Amino acid sequence: MLAALKGLHRAFPIEQRLKTQACDSTRETYLAVLSRWVQTASAPAPAGFDAEALDELLALDALYLTEDEQAIGAAPFCPVETDIKLSFPHETLYALSALDALALPRMLGSAGVIETRCPASGQPISLQIDAQGNPLPADLDKAIVAFLKISDQVQHYSHDVAVGIRFMHPALRGRFAQSLTLAEAAAVSHAFYAFQRKMLAGKL
Repeated sequence: MLAALKGLHRAFPIEQRLKTQACDSTRETYLAVLSRWVQTASAPAPAGFDAEALDELLALDALYLTEDEQAIGAAPFCPVETDIKLSFPHETLYALSALDALALPRMLGSAGVIETRCPASGQPISLQIDAQGNPLPADLDKAIVAFLKISDQVQHYSHDVAVGIRFMHPALRGRFAQSLTLAEAAAVSHAFYAFQRKMLAGKL
């Protein structure tokens, strides 16, 4: 579990970059984008945010734009439809990675249902996650989370890392160089994105 968390911090050092490479106004813009996502559960448009700060955040890989540049992604929040769907009482979101999907219910403070398919077996996977971001006990054995190497040169989390972190059918356990149980993956996800919750609470 610790190895997975360390590997994620190496591949996507967003917390470190925001602390050491972003100025105060850039961090404020990041927080504004994140807050908009949490408040509306929908992708904000670039208009209305400081353009210079957005450019810096894009260069730091802290944010990314859709292909038409009309919406902002801020992991774990994804502005486009993917094969990992999250259904909440009042909205539907999508995630780029299994860890992002596990982070979203806690970020929104709302229970949700994750639906996807195992990319290796094609089997459907459905998981209920509580408002603290924990899989329900009855669902803990319904999937594992595997880490697949996508690229030797990691430039963007969304393209080079996230798409390799997948929910897999539990029968495939042991076939991957690195995998976690659902409970372990949830713990890694919450630890990785803890800095966002601190920023939103004004504690960082």
